[in-house]
Amino acid sequence: MRLNKLTILTVGFVLMATLGFKIAKKIHRYIIRPKLFDTRKIISGIPSTTEGLKVFVASSLDRVFLNGKTLLKPSFSRSASISSAGNGYESFQIVVDSPFKDQPGVFLQTSDFVDSKKTTKISRDNFTWTVVGYVQTLPPYYPVKFVGLWPDPLLRLKSYDVKAGTTQPFWLTVYIPQDTPAGDYTATVTVKGLNFPAQTVPVKLHVYPFALPQESHLKTAFDFYGHLTKLHYPQGQEESTASWYARLDDINDKFIIDMLKHRMNPILNLDPSSQVELSKIDRYRTFGLNNFAIGKHGGTFDNNWPKDDPSIEGLRVTYQTYGEDLKLNQLLDFTYVYTWDEGQIGNPLVPKIASMIHRAYPGLKNMVCYHGFWDPAQNPGWGRDLDIWAFQMDDFNEEKMHQLQKMGMEIWMYASGPSGTNSPNLALDFDSIDYRIIPWICWKYDIRGFLYWCVNWWPNADPFKNARNTQWEQNGNGLLFYPGDDGPWDSLRVENFRDGMQDYEYIQILLNKLRVFHAKGLEQEYKKYFDQSVKLLTMDDSLVKSMWHFTKEGDYLKSRRDAIALEIEEINSLPGVR
Repeated sequence: MRLNKLTILTVGFVLMATLGFKIAKKIHRYIIRPKLFDTRKIISGIPSTTEGLKVFVASSLDRVFLNGKTLLKPSFSRSASISSAGNGYESFQIVVDSPFKDQPGVFLQTSDFVDSKKTTKISRDNFTWTVVGYVQTLPPYYPVKFVGLWPDPLLRLKSYDVKAGTTQPFWLTVYIPQDTPAGDYTATVTVKGLNFPAQTVPVKLHVYPFALPQESHLKTAFDFYGHLTKLHYPQGQEESTASWYARLDDINDKFIIDMLKHRMNPILNLDPSSQVELSKIDRYRTFGLNNFAIGKHGGTFDNNWPKDDPSIEGLRVTYQTYGEDLKLNQLLDFTYVYTWDEGQIGNPLVPKIASMIHRAYPGLKNMVCYHGFWDPAQNPGWGRDLDIWAFQMDDFNEEKMHQLQKMGMEIWMYASGPSGTNSPNLALDFDSIDYRIIPWICWKYDIRGFLYWCVNWWPNADPFKNARNTQWEQNGNGLLFYPGDDGPWDSLRVENFRDGMQDYEYIQILLNKLRVFHAKGLEQEYKKYFDQSVKLLTMDDSLVKSMWHFTKEGDYLKSRRDAIALEIEEINSLPGVR
């Protein structure tokens, strides 16, 4: 067969484009790969003890590698200074650098926090510490600053042996009870080991005169696959099957509660007609659950809906019962149906299913996840029964999003596999600020929810030894919690994500103050505070420029959060505002 000139040219362009992409990918991955920040000069300026041992403080946003290097310029110091509202968590790291000698049996002791008048204290029971563990990454398809041992799991150990020539961080988190009086508090953390004198690190804490709500304003949806638990918690030799299943249920419950403590709503997909499943909700609600999926069909289950019209209509009674049971239990407003996950926008099966659900019970909400956005002009009517549209962050289109928002559709976003576009991701080998910035981005664009596909994807690897937990060239995608001895061990990623969710609540509290100004006609009387608040709540380019460009400076982000908190503190002291 003879090839004409156009065909030859077309084939040539395709080959050039393909080879060009592969070459560009290698250049981006291996030659232009960004470097770690060399901290040697900073660490050398920290006073040492015997044998050159150094003990210092790092921020929760500092990613400290075993060689002492960091992803970005760190915030190292000799003492810790943190601040929080009530019902908030604040974290920092204490780092032990031992250049010449093994340091066995290193552990931390924490004191109570005591206020300046020594009349109020926050018990040391609210002060926890863990060892930052390291997981081996493999070369991914997206650009990273480092391939090797990455800090991520937070190991609940009683002590740890720090090896010579390593820089080992310990993660500390303080919980501030909701009714804690405002003021300044101090505490100490004592670092001890078998071969060096105890080192004391002072900690200052400022408590703001307000508390964060238990329920988050930003909705979240994180899937937890309970059926995977058995992979890391096998049946014991002397354990009956019934006892094993009961133990697995208890472990799954611990994971869900830990998710909620990190302001991550589990998707759940529960059956509202089952009293056994529904009975769990009241307990989860005390931990902040305010959003969950219902039913055993949909996105979590690979879109396992029937394909023919009679079978689809046959589910109508089921979803009518779901709606009635949820309404009876006053839970309807907290639920959605995870109706469809990805695939082709315009798939004719989706509107059939969404319509059936609305006709079954009008109060039920359809949530779908897609790359990109439905265009009503190109496909009129296709999405009329969709209530929540979740788009993949890399496919963000502000104009198309506003179209759907104007139609009354609630907009969520989700992260899946890293794309290399610089949008934030929850994979293991990203900057720590990526995990915290996500709620700030949601605030900038009026995005009401954030979805993530899985927090415990364990089937393909031991998560403590190998970060390549999926079949793709990714590290830690879909794995945010680690299987500890009898329940979850956190990652520094979920700690930083929770910090971002807490930041979002500071924003909401200040926003509510503006509403009070407006409701009471105080905008002019307190114009300075009103204008300052508007400025603080505006996500300018220095903080978030776009979905792909945002600040990488942890101190800058924290300073905005603290400025918002101080503004709330000042406004609370104004007459007639509270």
